[in-house]
Amino acid sequence: MDIINGFGGKNGYGSSNVDNRNTGKPTAAASPEGTAPESSSEDAGVNLSSGATAMKQLTQTLASSPSFDQSKVDQIKSMIANGQYSIDPQKIAQKFMEMENSGS
Repeated sequence: MDIINGFGGKNGYGSSNVDNRNTGKPTAAASPEGTAPESSSEDAGVNLSSGATAMKQLTQTLASSPSFDQSKVDQIKSMIANGQYSIDPQKIAQKFMEMENSGS
């Protein structure tokens, strides 16, 4: 395809001369001598900052915990079924106002 979104090959879009699909490391065939590039000891690992490490741990913790409290859901379902759950429109309106004022 020669034209994509009207660019007609600009910046590689639609150009058969540009292959943006190969974004990995060079292969043995791509190296000048036909051998794989040597790797240095610097490529052996990645060092994460303390903030990145904390973010990774938080992400893992959140992924392993349920997104809601099932016991609370069951309690509310039971109250609704028994006609014991009451809604306070004033309280709901007040919470909406607090959220709006806090910028959340």
